[in-house]
Amino acid sequence: MRTIHPVIGAALGVLFGCGGERATEPPPEGWANVAPAVVEQSVSRGETQLLAVQESQWRFWVQVPNVGAEVGDHVLLGKGKPRYDVEVPELGTRASQVIDITHVAVVDAETALLAIAGDPPDGAVAVETVFAELGQRKDQPIVVYGTVTKATSAVGSVWVHLQDGTGDPESGTHDLMVQTQAKVTAGQRAGFRGTLRKDADLGFGYQYQALVEEAELIE
Repeated sequence: MRTIHPVIGAALGVLFGCGGERATEPPPEGWANVAPAVVEQSVSRGETQLLAVQESQWRFWVQVPNVGAEVGDHVLLGKGKPRYDVEVPELGTRASQVIDITHVAVVDAETALLAIAGDPPDGAVAVETVFAELGQRKDQPIVVYGTVTKATSAVGSVWVHLQDGTGDPESGTHDLMVQTQAKVTAGQRAGFRGTLRKDADLGFGYQYQALVEEAELIE
């Protein structure tokens, strides 16, 4: 099943931001990135650019004001409105989806990570660190912070996929599962305090290398 990037949700029907400048001042609703985004392909269209962007496990096309983004650049993206089955004559192909975005910034890798990190709670542990230090941190209280990429209600809890731009998507150390009673939505920045479990087996085939259990949302 194809994973849908949070930028593409139904709430993204309105375009935001003043667009185009290389400054990192975010639009009113904040950057839509859930992880640092890297340009993989760029098509110049005069005042606009068509970019293929890789962001964590997602690869998608965006059309943005022409800020001179090149392959390998990191970009911050505002929210946008998707178009479907879009012809790309420059490449002789069609894109299943292109997101029109008016607010974009080209930044370095460090700025890309810092700009989407927000202000984590005191003592928050990075997702990659949770996995790297799982053996010594298991069964201990922990505070984590990041972007909710998915939240599903089931068996009396909300099961949250949390990412902060750290970790390795290929090994799965970029995505942390959090069990909570709090109501959160995809794209929301959130901090949680709970107990870290290692190799949690919930039954029915649901197993997690790391799970933050009975987590409380940190306001």
